[in-house]
Amino acid sequence: MKSLQLQYSTEIARELGKIAVYLPGEKVTVGDIIRFPFGKRGFLQKVAPLGSFQKITDLNNLGIQNIPMQQSDTPDSYRFCSKQAVDFQLTSATDMRFDYEALPSANTELEIRLSATGAIYFCAINCYKTSLNNIAMLENEINSRGKRMVWDDTFLVTAVTVAQKALIIQSKSNQSAITLGGNVQGLQSNQLMHLGTKHQIHIKKQQGDLFIKDWSDQVTVFMELMKFEKETFDSTYKETPKQLAFPTTTLNKHQYRLTPVIVSDSMLHNTYNSVNDTNH
Repeated sequence: MKSLQLQYSTEIARELGKIAVYLPGEKVTVGDIIRFPFGKRGFLQKVAPLGSFQKITDLNNLGIQNIPMQQSDTPDSYRFCSKQAVDFQLTSATDMRFDYEALPSANTELEIRLSATGAIYFCAINCYKTSLNNIAMLENEINSRGKRMVWDDTFLVTAVTVAQKALIIQSKSNQSAITLGGNVQGLQSNQLMHLGTKHQIHIKKQQGDLFIKDWSDQVTVFMELMKFEKETFDSTYKETPKQLAFPTTTLNKHQYRLTPVIVSDSMLHNTYNSVNDTNH
């Protein structure tokens, strides 16, 4: 299970440039302080925001309240699948027409076949992001309470993206399949724009071992994070003893600054390699 969640997070990060919420739909809100128990990549290496997460506390519990937030004005939609590991077969008892004006909805089925362990199909439509919009104000609040906080290996959630509708599948075996019915045409490549939040999609059958986030409302899919870093200031230099060739420094004070967590190759080092097909 650990390897599957790391593979999911890594593929989403590499191909969409996003930090995934795992499991998709897991409750997380702006202002949460979280840690990633499986994100440690090796001895003395920093924790990466990969895999499942655990909530430690939140800003409200620490007495930091009324931080202003904002929501994105227009939604984004995302479709992603593991290349060469996900195939589609659309079938219907009716005469199929692909002119988009009269796509059949009755008796239409879409079979999605996944041919590798960890292979992903990801579809999230009408995604809105809620985010903090005054980081400087927040830093001041944190530093006024810094002596009462422990920030090591934790992250602050500064934005959360929620899909109005989402369908997410990951294979737990090297051969699995799922058959969907309903308004399934938009789940195929290049047809995402024709998939609406009111469309109905349901599972008709499945084969093999699958993780499935069924066609659901209000699914949290991505988050943005900031890392708490100590910044030293107000250093005092002592007189250099004759036996030393360099001055000594006493560090009087520390303050915290918030550093955005950016998806990068170094963050994903020693994780899964995969090339995927992405539509945004």
